Amino acid sequence: MKLRGKIVIWPANLDSTKTRKFGRKIPKAQALQSPRLEELDGAANALSLEHEKVPAKSRPHIWWEKTGYMVVNKSNKKSELLRSLASEARKQRLARDKKS
Repeated sequence: MKLRGKIVIWPANLDSTKTRKFGRKIPKAQALQSPRLEELDGAANALSLEHEKVPAKSRPHIWWEKTGYMVVNKSNKKSELLRSLASEARKQRLARDKKS
C-alpha cells in the first residue's frame, strides 16, 4: 500500500548496528545504536513533524524484530529527514544520560 505524501521510517533505518542490507539508510557515523520507536517519536515531536506511531510491527526483511514504525508527512528528502531525526534523538539521549 502506497502512502501518498508520507514517509515510513523504521528504527532500523537509523540503527548503526545494522548493515545497509538490513535497513540502515544513513552513514554509520550519523546513525544511533539500537534506536527505539519512543526515541524517534520524541525526536519527531521536538522537530515539530506531523507523524503517526505504529508499534509492534516488523519490517518484512527482518520479520523477527517487532520494532514498529513511524509514518511522517513528507517535507523533504527521506535521507535528510533521517539525518535530522538521528541528530535530535542523539541530543535527547545525551540530555537524558546527563540527568541520570
